[in-house]
Amino acid sequence: MPDWLAGAWTTPAREADWTEEWWTTPRAGLMLGGSRSGTGDTLGFFEHMRIERSDAGLKFCAMPQGRAGACFQSVAANEGEVAFENPANDYPTRIVYRREPYGISAEISGPDGSRKQRWTFVPRAE
Repeated sequence: MPDWLAGAWTTPAREADWTEEWWTTPRAGLMLGGSRSGTGDTLGFFEHMRIERSDAGLKFCAMPQGRAGACFQSVAANEGEVAFENPANDYPTRIVYRREPYGISAEISGPDGSRKQRWTFVPRAE
């Protein structure tokens, strides 16, 4: 389990756009997470997430905007990176989290690396 992902994270301060993400510490083979983003006081997006241990390895599941979601199977996992893929999902088909010197990064993309989006997160001060 990527225990280094646990905590509260935020994008560095820049203009009015923001994204926040948080993850629980692993327990009983499960990490729960959530994310929200917006501009100023306006919410633009939110999702509920989980990382769970399965017979095939780690699995990442996301439910964007409260809708039925999709699960992604781990294809790589080490002390500093975890990558998940689901070729049957429309977009994204790949999700990657990385441990960085400043915090963490998250990246999503299509099947051939297209439509790549990347976020950098620093620890969120409460």
